[in-house]
Amino acid sequence: MDELNKLKQMWEKSFGNPPGSLDRKNLLDIIRKKSHGPVEKLKRSLYLEIGTILLVIPMLLLAMVKLNSLYFIINTSILILLFLVILFYYFFNLRKVSAIWRQNQENLKQCIDSTLHLFRFFRKTYYIINIALFPAAIYFGFIIGFGLGSGGKKVSNLQFIETLPLSANIIIIIASLLFLSGIFYLIMHFFVKTFYDRHILKLEHIQKELEEN
Repeated sequence: MDELNKLKQMWEKSFGNPPGSLDRKNLLDIIRKKSHGPVEKLKRSLYLEIGTILLVIPMLLLAMVKLNSLYFIINTSILILLFLVILFYYFFNLRKVSAIWRQNQENLKQCIDSTLHLFRFFRKTYYIINIALFPAAIYFGFIIGFGLGSGGKKVSNLQFIETLPLSANIIIIIASLLFLSGIFYLIMHFFVKTFYDRHILKLEHIQKELEEN
């Protein structure tokens, strides 16, 4: 509250001074420092996502080499392609945020407005993309994991799959994917609130302060 009152006092005093006054500069510096923290933490979350995918892709390539058959090569390639699409999307958003923040520092309101708009859009699409791709990642990941653990066998070689009718196998696969997707939904909800929503709320609070003053 003291910091906000200080901002208000400097803002009021700045109207009686020339544009380059010390008070106006201090005001800009304080708001810039307050808004810089949430932006850096949001960018750090993007770096975390990018780093995780960059670790996973080489592991999938190694699995493809080890499971040297057309069946596993196709399934692993599909999973790698999914991760590459997500990776490109993360890189695109990170570069865009960095460009906005670097170019618009003199007009902090425009900078915060643009950054908030981008992060809200990214947060929404990030959530939808992960929820939509999770079943596919689990499906192809299980095929690859089973192949590695069984010495190159296909999932269809499992005894219960061979003994049960096709309809029962389909029901089991769908039920398993729905169950795991439900757990992933809860984890994703917590992750998004922790790594994105609380920092976006801080930026929204700073944006509100600017509008009120």
